[in-house]
Amino acid sequence: MNNYKVGETFKTPTIEGSISEGILSMKGRSLPEDAKAFYMPFREWLSRFYESPANEIKVTIQLEYYNTATSKLLINLLLRLEQVKEIKPVSVDWIYDEDDLEMEETGQDFKNLIGDMITMKAIKS
Repeated sequence: MNNYKVGETFKTPTIEGSISEGILSMKGRSLPEDAKAFYMPFREWLSRFYESPANEIKVTIQLEYYNTATSKLLINLLLRLEQVKEIKPVSVDWIYDEDDLEMEETGQDFKNLIGDMITMKAIKS
């Protein structure tokens, strides 16, 4: 399965990705009732995504809010991408509402953990 797509609901984000193109996007809120069940197919897809034949990997994360289970997924995703960047360029855009200090701080925390692979981008709501 080259492409991955899950539509947004009130409690789950839109997730779209393409292994062949090396792109991944997460947008919305992530508060799934059963995070393990919701994210299991995505985590299985991610294991193939990290092996993308694309020349570079581009990830966009634009979450309004997420729970602890999603936080663990994000940390694992970013740590794995940090390993991938040893092989090819990896960029992560952390997009947040300019008035959302919590999401800005969270992005900065991830940037401090991972480094300049993450670009912070404030948007107007």
